[in-house]
Amino acid sequence: MTTGKPNRLAEKLNADLETIRSDHAALMVSQLENFRSDFSSIANSALHTIETDIRFFLSDSKSELERRSETIRRWLTISPWVIVAMVSVWIVTVLIASWLWTGLITRSELKELGLTRIEQAGLTSVTLDPNRTELKTCTMAGTPVICIEIKEP
Repeated sequence: MTTGKPNRLAEKLNADLETIRSDHAALMVSQLENFRSDFSSIANSALHTIETDIRFFLSDSKSELERRSETIRRWLTISPWVIVAMVSVWIVTVLIASWLWTGLITRSELKELGLTRIEQAGLTSVTLDPNRTELKTCTMAGTPVICIEIKEP
């Protein structure tokens, strides 16, 4: 509340208040400048870190991709030969197993029937077990044929 003329105390207070306001404004400007400077420094540091990390990641990814590409190229070079070898081994294994299986089945069936197979000089002969087999003449569809009669044990 103001009444009358301003006195010296009021002028002094207003002057002090104005000094405080100007000091406060200067302090705010200084703090704002410091904040801008600090924030700019932090942003530049973060940007530098991000750029460095991205460069390292891209370099590492590129070298990893090159390593994997080289491995794939090597496998593609070797692979057809490996595949051919594996298929060839598989085919030979199946043929040998089939041949052994056929031989075992044929021999066991012949023995079960009382017959013995003999191979000599490119000729194959079958002999009969006299205790279990008998050579006879049979008629099939009105035609006489030679048959082997097998007696069950």
